[in-house]
Amino acid sequence: MDPKSRPIWKWAVALVLIALAGLAVYRVLGSPQKQVQRRGGQRPDVPVQVSPVVRKPIAYSFRATADIVPLMEVELFPKVSGYLERINVRIGDEVRPGQVIAQIDPSDFFHKVKEIEAKLAQAKAQLSELEAGARPEELREAEEAVKQARSRFDNARLQRERVEALFKRQVISKKEMDLADMEYNVSQAQLAASEQRLLLVKEGARREVREASQAKVKEIEALLAQERIKLGQTSIVAPFRGQISKRYVDVGALVSPSTPLVTLVHTDTVKVIAPILEKDIPRVRVGMKAKIEAQAFPGEVFEGRIARVNSALDQATRTLQAEIEIANPGHRLKPGMFVRLEIVLAEKPDALVVPKDAVMEEGTARWVFVVTGNQAVRRSVRTGLEHYPEIEILEGVAEGERVVIKGQESIRNGLTVRVVEGG
Repeated sequence: MDPKSRPIWKWAVALVLIALAGLAVYRVLGSPQKQVQRRGGQRPDVPVQVSPVVRKPIAYSFRATADIVPLMEVELFPKVSGYLERINVRIGDEVRPGQVIAQIDPSDFFHKVKEIEAKLAQAKAQLSELEAGARPEELREAEEAVKQARSRFDNARLQRERVEALFKRQVISKKEMDLADMEYNVSQAQLAASEQRLLLVKEGARREVREASQAKVKEIEALLAQERIKLGQTSIVAPFRGQISKRYVDVGALVSPSTPLVTLVHTDTVKVIAPILEKDIPRVRVGMKAKIEAQAFPGEVFEGRIARVNSALDQATRTLQAEIEIANPGHRLKPGMFVRLEIVLAEKPDALVVPKDAVMEEGTARWVFVVTGNQAVRRSVRTGLEHYPEIEILEGVAEGERVVIKGQESIRNGLTVRVVEGG
């Protein structure tokens, strides 16, 4: 070997030996984590925040947003056509039930009523005459007519007998005999007619004639009642107490039953429609109180109550509509206002409560981590009412125990933890 190359070879061997020694030392001592385990026997403590299990009242509430609507709202239409003679209200006016809102010119309807009243009076007079029967002078006239007709008939009969005797003896011609026969037949017919008239005068009008006259009177009475109703309908009145929110026409307009005149709203009491979730339906009852907050009155709470609950769900939203009525003295709440509402559906005065963030869940399983000493212990729990940010625990923890509210994702059952202050 070249004497000059020996020092280089020696240095190379030395470097290899140093590398092998370092590898051996690393294998003996292990990684930094193993050094920690060799010193302490555990992984580093995981920092967590905790909160105590406390006993306190808790309530479960339904919250939603909605719009204020009037308790009642209606557009008023006329029931008859005509020219508008008066309209007595403007937007914002207060009206009472029965107050005349508008008046259609009643002239044509008034004259129609008078015309039918005259026809009715005439029909009633005719009926009364039929029902009363003949007057005494009519009866005397009919009897006198019968006497005269009988006298003429008797004279015609005697004349015919004499003519017939003469004709048989051929004293007179056939023409004179025929003339006597004709006078006899005419007087006989006149007698029968006068006797029939006398009979009718004595008996009065036939039943069917009287019934027809009675039916005519009833028909005209019904027609008169109808026209009187139309005359009354020329006045358009308020059906309930309220305020005029819209006015559509002015005096002189030609209106008909399809023409809206005004919109009337009742706002002494207003309401909101709350969409109750399907899971909350068993807890909802008529009479429950509700808290209402309007953006127009920050910090002020109005009290309402559930007045009505629908009997069927809305298929599109799977919610049940509940009407909440709110007393509105002074009409401070206006239709269309945006409000927030809260209804307390259930409450318990003494419940075990933890922060909602402490409860972890997967599927139907729910659990919390309870810190015992410096270890985190997983506990399955059963929950009850929830009022964010808190939730009731029915079983699984005891009052005074500490549950992890931050850091649960980094720990597992039995792991050592280090409690730090929240911030």
